[in-house]
Amino acid sequence: MQHFPIVTSLLRIALGNNDSERLTHQVRRLIDALEADGDHTQAAALTKLLNQKARKTEISPSRLTQSTPVLNGLEQITAQTPLPVDKDSSAPLATVIMADDIMATLPLFPLSVQANIDALLMEWMNADRLRDAGLSPSPSLLVYGAPGTGKTTLALWLAKQLRQPVVLARLDGLISSFLGTTARNLSALFAFTNRYDCVLILDEFDALAKVRDDPNEVGEIKRVVNALLQNMDVRATRGVTIALTNHEALLDPAIWRRFEVQLAIPLPGFEQRVEIAQRSLDTTGEQSRIEARLLAWVAEGLSGAELRTLTTKYRKRRLFADAQDTPPVRTIAQVASSTSVHIGKGVLNALHSDEPEQVRRLASAMFSHSDLAYLFDVSTKTIQRRVLEIASVE
Repeated sequence: MQHFPIVTSLLRIALGNNDSERLTHQVRRLIDALEADGDHTQAAALTKLLNQKARKTEISPSRLTQSTPVLNGLEQITAQTPLPVDKDSSAPLATVIMADDIMATLPLFPLSVQANIDALLMEWMNADRLRDAGLSPSPSLLVYGAPGTGKTTLALWLAKQLRQPVVLARLDGLISSFLGTTARNLSALFAFTNRYDCVLILDEFDALAKVRDDPNEVGEIKRVVNALLQNMDVRATRGVTIALTNHEALLDPAIWRRFEVQLAIPLPGFEQRVEIAQRSLDTTGEQSRIEARLLAWVAEGLSGAELRTLTTKYRKRRLFADAQDTPPVRTIAQVASSTSVHIGKGVLNALHSDEPEQVRRLASAMFSHSDLAYLFDVSTKTIQRRVLEIASVE
């Protein structure tokens, strides 16, 4: 572009003294026009100016009140600390959970997952020792897996162990129909968290990737993703960031590289499901253990959250089923039917087959004769006889 240095100077002056969204919009139009003409260097220069303007706006002293400094140079969040907001709607960009208010308990995970969690927590809690050895603790964690597997609970629990408040932001809530506003919201969020001693949790982290599907917004979304990456680079020197997603396949490879630790949370295995069901039943004893094992068998392929829902429904039914002398296996079959969209067809067919077939399937699933006697509300001798009858037919 002819006389481009003059245009740049004029824009620098205008952006430094004008907070008009219309001016920013016109600058973005110019950036798009430059990119369309192949003037990528000039477009990048203008983009840099906009980013500088956004950073200056968000760290303005009038935006935040003074807080008590801490030893690491960051300030402490208090109940009176103003949150960053969307400039157009005034909606908060995040919520803050103080360390003392975090009630999360560590979910049940496989030993391999638990070992990685323990190792990461050891790093974070011994950061000074690592630095003395010329090393740095991992600044970021990406947790991914199916819904209901305990990702958010894990993130909150980790912050609780660090005794730090949480700044919790849903990225889908930061996205605006005007992607320039989205970049501004991201800058505001990171400017806030980089000022305070906290753990930043980014939920629905794949939200930005979903926006990429719009062919009309390719240029803008690239700028938003770049803004995210730049903010994360700065954040790495300021505090811990934990991102959560159910759709890891949607994430840009460049985003994956920003996370030193990437933790996959699988669906719970059988023994984990037994423990989850046992806790949800809120009772102890041999009968409770048998019920938990059957619920765990029924819940193959379900998340921990789905199993807890299934168990709660079973507890409600049992309050009334006891008066009707309904065997536990029948009550669990009824509950499974009301959750059939999530239960495997093979399991449902077994639960709703005739009693000999039910006995055969459960016996082959490692339920003992005494277990089956309780589940079907018959004597152990009756179960033994039925098992022999099934064996003779086979």
